[in-house]
Amino acid sequence: MKKIILNFTLFGAATFLLLGCAALKSTNSTLDYIQASVDLVAINDDKVQVEITPPKIQSEEITFYIPQIVPGTYEYSNFGRFIENLQAYDSKGNLLDFEALDENSWKISNAKKLAKITYWANDTFDGPGGSEIYPMGGTNFQEGETFLLNLHSLIGYFEGMKETSYRLSVRSPKDLKGFTSLPVLSQTDSLDVFTAKRYFHIIDNPILYSKPNAVSFDLDKIKVGLALYSPSGVHKADAYQPAIEEMMVAQKNFLGEANNTPSYDILLHLMGMEDLQYFGGMMGALEHHTSTTVVFVDQMQPQELTQSLVDVVSHEFFHTLTPLNIHSEEIHNFEYNTPMMSQHLWMYEGTTEYFANLFQINQGLIEEQNFYNRILEKINYSQRYDDTMSFTEMSAGIVEEPYQSNYGNVYQKGALINMCLDILIREKSGGEKGVLWVMQNLAKRYGADKPFKDEELIDEIIAMTYPEVGDFFKTHVEGTQPINYEDYLSKVGLTRGETDIELPSILLKDSQSPFFMPQPNEEGTVQYVVTGLNSTIASMGVQEGDLFLGLDGTLFPEIKQENAEAINAIFTPTFMWDAQKDFSITVKRGEDLLTLTGVTGTPTVKAKGIVANPQADPNAIALRQSWLKE
Repeated sequence: MKKIILNFTLFGAATFLLLGCAALKSTNSTLDYIQASVDLVAINDDKVQVEITPPKIQSEEITFYIPQIVPGTYEYSNFGRFIENLQAYDSKGNLLDFEALDENSWKISNAKKLAKITYWANDTFDGPGGSEIYPMGGTNFQEGETFLLNLHSLIGYFEGMKETSYRLSVRSPKDLKGFTSLPVLSQTDSLDVFTAKRYFHIIDNPILYSKPNAVSFDLDKIKVGLALYSPSGVHKADAYQPAIEEMMVAQKNFLGEANNTPSYDILLHLMGMEDLQYFGGMMGALEHHTSTTVVFVDQMQPQELTQSLVDVVSHEFFHTLTPLNIHSEEIHNFEYNTPMMSQHLWMYEGTTEYFANLFQINQGLIEEQNFYNRILEKINYSQRYDDTMSFTEMSAGIVEEPYQSNYGNVYQKGALINMCLDILIREKSGGEKGVLWVMQNLAKRYGADKPFKDEELIDEIIAMTYPEVGDFFKTHVEGTQPINYEDYLSKVGLTRGETDIELPSILLKDSQSPFFMPQPNEEGTVQYVVTGLNSTIASMGVQEGDLFLGLDGTLFPEIKQENAEAINAIFTPTFMWDAQKDFSITVKRGEDLLTLTGVTGTPTVKAKGIVANPQADPNAIALRQSWLKE
């Protein structure tokens, strides 16, 4: 999973219908699969009805589950809270007794008589506590308009039946088309029937229903699909095809023989600004074996959306390597309601995030200094977390505190761990091997259907490489000693020096801080005072000490916690402005009220960054070349 948070906090840093399909009229006495039906037409109070028909059950009692947690999210979601009015029936339509064990599980009595279960499902975009669910891992029901279906929030499983196959029927409005990687048994303009090998296959293949706005194209041995829902209708799938093609060709070239994915579908669901605020600025993507769900905001400019797609979808596509094809028994036999977590988030998310950046410099999509700036950003952001926490210990306990609050570090320090390992392995191998070589060999040894033993992976990697790799793991990954990144960067001829650091918004004066701070005046009224500058606002004439009163023609309300949402609604769009955006800043300087105008451009700041060392020796330069380009 890859997530992005666009949130400028005020005081932080400033009646179910029968489907009528003959194939679905079998009774459960003859079924050898679980039949699930979802109705997207007969919507009731923004809820959809689900019907689950199991095969003949042989036990007196059976428990039905909705997942508490699903792969790729690394936190308790408790999707059962979105289920209402669950009922169990026998073949004559009589109700069967059941007991709710918790919000995610129900024990059904007289299970031998069970013919079906029905219930209503809320969507996570406005259901109970829905803002706690990552939008890319949730559901959104907009009647007659669009349906984002991450099926782990809709479809459950029976005790002892996770390996049983499923047949899923979805009734939909005639003008909406379903896009998914699920195998299709039959399709009409209002009824789709899909098949899944087991429960994991059901939840590993989300579905997006929307008016047709999609492209499909063939790359070398891979079929790629992009389906897009845009509330405004402004964004069209074909406009983003060139960038996706360029990205995925580069990824395949980078991965080489480690990639064997025959198809990949990108389900891009754009939401409105109100939804973005509801989710606290959260956007991003959730990985699946052959697809990804991506949620961004519709107000993004095409240039910004394109770059976000490249950065986020490339991360998700690299998940086809790990954990989807290289994973432990804990991941392969995932327990959705009593989870046991793996030790290896340094690999599942860290290696993935590292590759998502490394391939861009390796394949010439970005310049070297851009890559170095990304490294610096990760070093800076990693320092917000506990740098002495064992990464393997954190990973194994990630759903609990104190580890859960450090989860974001898997994208920061996790990627940096891989960078250091890469440099170390290349140094010891004379530039011939690196982390990609390790992953390629692990992919050959294992694969989608052969998991490794969690406690044996690190020893296996050490045996493939060098004793020094073992020392690194023991000290910095299993151990608690922080990494001195300077030591590893110096091996490839990099050092600290002044450079221009690109910023994601005109609001920032460095990679982490706004150019203004809330300060009370003599009367105690809080005002925003300019405390630093970036290249864009400096060129407009903004000066340190100015009072920052408004942005792009809108003045701020009184600066207090009650107005945080309104103020954030002014700030948030700046992260989506493209380089050609004309805007204004209103400031007060002394007694003068000034409205200063300018163009976004690329905001930068002079800062101590990572740069090429002009005194680097030839060996370090050669090692850098193999690291970045080979």
